[in-house]
Amino acid sequence: MRKKINISIVGTGLMGLQHIKAIKKSKKANLHSIVDISNNAKKLSKKYKIPLFSNVSELLNSNKLDAVIVATPNQLHEKHTVSFLKNKIPVLLEKPISDNIQSAKKIIVSANKNKTPLLIGYHRRHNSIVSIVKNIINKGKLGKVVSANVLCWLYKHKNYYKENWRVSKGGGPLGINLVHDIDMICYLLGSIKYVQAFTSNKTRKFKVEDTATISLIFNSGALCSLNLSDTIVAPWSYELTAGENPVYPITDQSAYMIGGTKGSLQFPNLKFWFYKKERSWWNKIFVHKNKNKKDDNTLVNQIDHFADVVVKKVKPKVNGNDGLISLKIFAAITKSAKTGKKVRV
Repeated sequence: MRKKINISIVGTGLMGLQHIKAIKKSKKANLHSIVDISNNAKKLSKKYKIPLFSNVSELLNSNKLDAVIVATPNQLHEKHTVSFLKNKIPVLLEKPISDNIQSAKKIIVSANKNKTPLLIGYHRRHNSIVSIVKNIINKGKLGKVVSANVLCWLYKHKNYYKENWRVSKGGGPLGINLVHDIDMICYLLGSIKYVQAFTSNKTRKFKVEDTATISLIFNSGALCSLNLSDTIVAPWSYELTAGENPVYPITDQSAYMIGGTKGSLQFPNLKFWFYKKERSWWNKIFVHKNKNKKDDNTLVNQIDHFADVVVKKVKPKVNGNDGLISLKIFAAITKSAKTGKKVRV
């Protein structure tokens, strides 16, 4: 068995803590240290008996560091990530890749120039259920994919919005929740040509949106609608249906429906709908239910994949260009929501 790689966590906020837990479960990685200045970081350092650094420079001077996870605020992504890439230290960068497109491009340029792996933290791609869906589509079991529907309906408690940044630009469900769904649908169905979006803040009445509908046109010709709201009581969102994170009570529902000329697929509950003989709405339609259990090790899977990338066993499943594409699509959605017009990606 090969030696575990040593990973440092830069930023111990919500996702930083999740990554720490994932590393502790991983058989391929070891928690090297953390970089943060919060009181909670001091507690974590004592709990896990690991070094605590107050800044990136201190970490770079440390020994036996193989890789880092950058989970700092978006506006700091370029500064922190580039500093590691220049030192040829592989980086798993939390989504989104940056807070603007130019900054994202600089990060990618640095990764290429220094020939150092850069992974973007769209962890859903590492879910075994998503791998099954990708395989079904690639094998043509759905036929030609015609359309898809994505629901992200959930209700966030009022206490969630006590933090000011959550009622400021970028703090609404478009920036917090939709970015994962954008990456997911591109991973499954390919590149997007046009977007058109509408948003509303009529329910919560904050400056940021609470509800949005987005139409996507793929280069393949397929269409997709995404319906998003954090003020609807409902069981249909990826978090509540995938079972990735135990903090969310799971429902036996689906958040995605993908339809093709030979069949349709729901997931995460993995129901495949099809005809046995002639395809016609006059005939009985059948359903195959996949018995695969929910995957609650997605973040661990991501860490293991990162470790494999570091030792040059595989290439990144989600690279810098994937992160840039998602950022461009998000920018197009934001522009469309403001103008009410269709925007080319």
